[in-house]
Amino acid sequence: MKKQLLDYTKISNMFVFPQKEGYVKNVKDIQKYLDKVAPDIGEKLHPFTKVVSSVTKYELEDLYLRTFEVQSITTLDIGYVIFGDDYKRGELLVNLNKEHQKYGIDCGDELSDNLLNVLKLINKLEDLKLLDDLINKIVAPALFKMIEGFGDKQILAKEKVYMKHHKTLLDKHESFTIYKHALVTLYKALDYDFTLKVQKQPQRSGGFLSSIKQEITLES
Repeated sequence: MKKQLLDYTKISNMFVFPQKEGYVKNVKDIQKYLDKVAPDIGEKLHPFTKVVSSVTKYELEDLYLRTFEVQSITTLDIGYVIFGDDYKRGELLVNLNKEHQKYGIDCGDELSDNLLNVLKLINKLEDLKLLDDLINKIVAPALFKMIEGFGDKQILAKEKVYMKHHKTLLDKHESFTIYKHALVTLYKALDYDFTLKVQKQPQRSGGFLSSIKQEITLES
């Protein structure tokens, strides 16, 4: 029997593009929800909630874009985070599409392996073995890599690339890396429900951080 899990559809609203109406209210609702049902996890989210509640809508959109898309630290397409350009990502997309269709999940403009869409599956999947594999072999390892992307060495590496192409440094204000708190909160939530058993992933073909490393290598 499937145990009662945290509400990952609710939690997924942290990773919606903040242009959507009610984004800040949704984040505050997530904060209240976690503070009530899992206070230790809710505590991890407070820095994120504080920033998104205090910046303008345009600043918030910029933070999202610079974290996940334009000049991004990482990407929300977790299949790409794990597999890069390997054919295995294609297989993952096909299988996730089947599950989304089975449970009536509309992926919108995003791919089936976008974190936002994958989180919507967690409370719906009836196959417990499949759910455990999804969490421990895909979602958790991807989150680990994504959080790693916020490290000082990675940020400095990106600065070197952007200095070359854009003649500018990344904003060092703490709010620029604020989505790290959202990702850490999600990781802690999954560990709370699934007792994560993250294993080291094989070297992938291409990929997000490796593309930056390759450019730096070629430059030097």
